[in-house]
Amino acid sequence: MHSRRPIAYLVAAVAVVTGSLLLAFGQQRAEAVRAADRTGSAVTALTAVLDQETGLRGYLYTGRSEFLQPYLAGRAAYEQARVQVFSAASGDPQSMRLATAEDQAARDWQAYAERRITTRQAGQDSGSSGRVTEALLGKQQMDHFREVNGQLRQRLDARRDATLRRSGELATVAVVLLAGVLGLAGMLAILRSSRRAVRRGEAEIAYRGRQREFADLIQAVDSEAEAHQLVRRHLERSIEQSRATVLIRNNSDNRLQPATGVADDSVLTGQLADAEPRSCLAVRLGRGNEHGPAQADALLSCTLCSGATGATTCEPLLVAGKVIGSVLVESAGELAEPQRRALADTVAQAAPVLANLKTIAIAENRAATDALTGLPNRRAMNDSLKRMAAHAGRSGEPLAAIALDLDHFKSINDRYGHEIGDAALSAVGECLRENLRDSDFAARIGGEEFLVLAPATDAVGAQVLAEKLREALLREEVPQLPQPLTASFGVACIPTHAGGAEVLLRRADRACYLAKARGRNRVEVSSDDDATLTLTTG
Repeated sequence: MHSRRPIAYLVAAVAVVTGSLLLAFGQQRAEAVRAADRTGSAVTALTAVLDQETGLRGYLYTGRSEFLQPYLAGRAAYEQARVQVFSAASGDPQSMRLATAEDQAARDWQAYAERRITTRQAGQDSGSSGRVTEALLGKQQMDHFREVNGQLRQRLDARRDATLRRSGELATVAVVLLAGVLGLAGMLAILRSSRRAVRRGEAEIAYRGRQREFADLIQAVDSEAEAHQLVRRHLERSIEQSRATVLIRNNSDNRLQPATGVADDSVLTGQLADAEPRSCLAVRLGRGNEHGPAQADALLSCTLCSGATGATTCEPLLVAGKVIGSVLVESAGELAEPQRRALADTVAQAAPVLANLKTIAIAENRAATDALTGLPNRRAMNDSLKRMAAHAGRSGEPLAAIALDLDHFKSINDRYGHEIGDAALSAVGECLRENLRDSDFAARIGGEEFLVLAPATDAVGAQVLAEKLREALLREEVPQLPQPLTASFGVACIPTHAGGAEVLLRRADRACYLAKARGRNRVEVSSDDDATLTLTTG
């Protein structure tokens, strides 16, 4: 009980001194404003007279009455400024003398201006020497006004400086007094806060170290998958007893799918089947979203997190105003502020990198994909052929190549049009995708030419596969094409017919030419007989 009295006295003293200091500062500010207004009134008076001079000069030069508008407006403005000037000069005899002198100088010049205007309106001309004399008189009067106005402004500035100096001295005394009181309060608080500050500093250093390490590593990843896993591991290390999931939009931008896998007991289990991006509230709103007991009465709930028993915190992956996905953190309880900061900073650092990796992946896929059939193009085929041939050479497993060429494709284009021809090519691509294994590779390598690579497949197995594709192609139906699709197939195999990629492709092509020469719509396996075959087919 008694130990609280010094603290109560200290609080009361601080309150009293603080109130005094605020009062002093308030008076200082009010006086500074008044002083500025006093100086401003003299400047306003000068501006008003200068406006009158500008209007007079324009009227005397042109004789046009519209040039008198600045003169008349300046005269009205001066009358208002005059009242402010005398109010600002009140209380100081020297300022009042200067204000009176300034007003008299302004009146003298205005009288001169009225004479010049009357003479000009009457069309009277006093001659060139007379005009020069009058102009010199007006200039002398204006110079006198400016001189007196400058003296008045200097006097008002000096009064302002003196007032501010006195207010500053008062504020300094109050500050010193308050500093003494607060110093005593600080002595009491330092002992308690120093340890807390040390702990916060150590935690901040550790946090920045982790984020710096993450920032360095995220720049060095080679793929989207590696970047997604890095984000997940970093968050789960930074936020204890949590589980992080990276959610991304698919290439069609109409589905939200997990990029890091979902645990069986995750809130996302069963929720992501055909989930649209807008089902994640963070993605929809473009800002962080929390779900938990504290948000039980929220106006709008997240569809993905609605079944969570614990707490979830979700941050959108936002890049240049576009949301490319989100990062969801599941935890037993709501995240503390340092944990929310870790999540927000991590997402902010990762989002541009993930967007760049996605853009690169899309560009590489488009560069390696045939737009018409959706199959890899010749460039991608060359890379895959070299890789698969090298693997076959190392492992000793066979690699089969099946070259196929649509029969009479030129006549299809000529008779039914190129749109039907494109539909036929697209049907071939669909047929290959439906009838090949996941490990097989199919590509469009030319106009109506395709290539299938079948790993771990010998010549007999490749021939069976080619017959299967030939029969499947016959069953394909192309709208507005009355005839069935047929193709000639050529089969070659490593190591039976070739030892490397280039020879394998050449032997498969020659076997395909042989199939065309022998009647088309058939499968031929490479042999020594086709080694020198030269054929031109359509």
